[in-house]
Amino acid sequence: MFNKQSRNNIQKSWQDFQSNNPVGTKNVRTDIIDSWNRSKHYNVDAFHLNKKLRSDSDVSKRRDNSITLLNAARDYLENLYLNILDCQGFVALSDSEGIIILALGDKKTMRETTAPELGLDCREETMGTNGVGTCLVLKKPIQIWAEEHYYLGNHLWYCSGAPIFDPEGNMLGCLNVTGTSKSVHAHTLGMVMGIANAIERQIRIDQIAAENQKVIRKQKIILDLITDGVLIIDPTGNVTEINHKALQLLGMAKKDIVNQPLKMLIPSGIDLNDILTHQKMMENIETDFALRGKDLACRVSTAIIKNEKGLPESIILTFTPSKTIHALVNQVTGSKAKYTFEQMIGKSAVYKETIRQGKRVALTNYNVLIMGESGTGKELMAQAIHNTSNRSHMPFIAINCGALPRGLIVSELFGYDGGSFTGSKKEGNPGKFELADGGTIFLDEIGDMPLDVQATLLRVIQEKEVIRIGGSKPKQIDVRIIAATNKNLEEEVLNQTFRRDLFYRLNVLAINMPSLRNRKEDLEFLINNILERIMSETNKPYLSVDGPAMNLLKNYDWPGNIRELENVLERSANTSENYTISCHDLPLNFLQGDSKALPDITIIEQQQIALLMDTLRATHGNIKQTAERLGIARNTIYRKMERYNIPSDFGKN
Repeated sequence: MFNKQSRNNIQKSWQDFQSNNPVGTKNVRTDIIDSWNRSKHYNVDAFHLNKKLRSDSDVSKRRDNSITLLNAARDYLENLYLNILDCQGFVALSDSEGIIILALGDKKTMRETTAPELGLDCREETMGTNGVGTCLVLKKPIQIWAEEHYYLGNHLWYCSGAPIFDPEGNMLGCLNVTGTSKSVHAHTLGMVMGIANAIERQIRIDQIAAENQKVIRKQKIILDLITDGVLIIDPTGNVTEINHKALQLLGMAKKDIVNQPLKMLIPSGIDLNDILTHQKMMENIETDFALRGKDLACRVSTAIIKNEKGLPESIILTFTPSKTIHALVNQVTGSKAKYTFEQMIGKSAVYKETIRQGKRVALTNYNVLIMGESGTGKELMAQAIHNTSNRSHMPFIAINCGALPRGLIVSELFGYDGGSFTGSKKEGNPGKFELADGGTIFLDEIGDMPLDVQATLLRVIQEKEVIRIGGSKPKQIDVRIIAATNKNLEEEVLNQTFRRDLFYRLNVLAINMPSLRNRKEDLEFLINNILERIMSETNKPYLSVDGPAMNLLKNYDWPGNIRELENVLERSANTSENYTISCHDLPLNFLQGDSKALPDITIIEQQQIALLMDTLRATHGNIKQTAERLGIARNTIYRKMERYNIPSDFGKN
């Protein structure tokens, strides 16, 4: 094809075409004749043609739009020009419209000839038949030699062009190699086609890599959105990835964890072989992470990542600090403080001073001892202190030291490891101190705590750690202790029923809750407040106390304090025939004018009534649930309700 006779024949055909003489396909390919016809239709001047270059801004925009093509092709084109063509000729890459977006070759020759240069418009509409424009029209590789070019100025060149498509079959551009017509070689087109195919493969590879990176970025975002700590571990036991939450919880830099053995974080070890080989997963197992200077107790679970063959390739380990889980459980189960100082009402000077002390104490982190008679609101004060402190978002755990059986108090307070004693849970159980970690524990009736348990409590306060029953490893805790008692602990110390050293540890800050008889000026205010609550609970339109009854209430000594006052008003409001409480609605000892008549029996009965009514409210009047919570038979509930004149529908409203 590329010989002198062939060129003479093509040259004569070109001249005949330009003279409007018929041209056959004997000497010129059909694709070339068709292109000449299109060029003439476009009014391309075959003899006088000015190079049309796009502006710098237009070229820059086109390069941005073709960034995928450029990134995939650049290395191939540079290697082609420098190493294969040995810097002879020109290498050009166009976009899908035929505008050159990358050109390699001698800059001076590009400027002075029609050789392709950056920004050159190579469309057939502009330049006529050429290696770039015609290739894009035909959408197939083509080699154009000498006089096959439509424009006379291009007859000194040969062009080998091959189209480049994306994986979806869309035209991206054209790769073109240009040289002098004398240096033409048939193999050049094959080389260009091979490189164009390589570029298409690279685009696909880049596309897959970009998609993978997109998936990885999404996975990373998802990983960082997970509120648990997450570690990804390879089969050798090294950490390969970690999420942001895990870095926060561990307080370490990513570089100090990734590519390091998991055993560095969990010295006690996790049987990775058991997980990978037998697929024996961990599920919410308590495990200690070894951090700088301390251990972090966490609940750990695992899962396996499998490859396309179904074989394990990684382990996902999630962990949450036990403290966080305990706080969540406490929040859901109601182990939180409900009351604030705003709900502690009173106008008397002594009570206002008590509130002021409580608010001041709340701003510290020291242990508190609250003293006062039963019913004065010691737990209310403890809850208000917690809710005003910087621990308000953490658990508030209350436990009555006098109500727990002696054999259970240690396990309740400090927990136990699995299998520690008959009937214990196999996974163990955290104690109240662990559940309160980060928050406040309220030890009510601390004066009733056995001496041997006092010794253990003292060690917990001093060391700020607990050891579960059956366990050997201490668990660090951060707990504020608020203790309460209706006993004189100094006398208990003298009687050797309360440890002196524990008393000093607890009595860092002391608050004395005033009895109701010492704040009589608050009585009428409290009565009205309690009646408002009862009206809300019973849907009564109004409630009041008549004058004679109010006088009896004011003259009573209230040995059971506010708890007794609430009980008397609740009972009287429910037994009253109308909405005004009168003298005959009050208990018998009020009518007898004896404010201290049978106070012990009265208080016990009143406490029983209060507990029953509180439970009925909590269960919305459900007798079965009330009986279950109180641990007594339903018939007993009915008898008590009848005896204390509690309406059958109490709590249901």
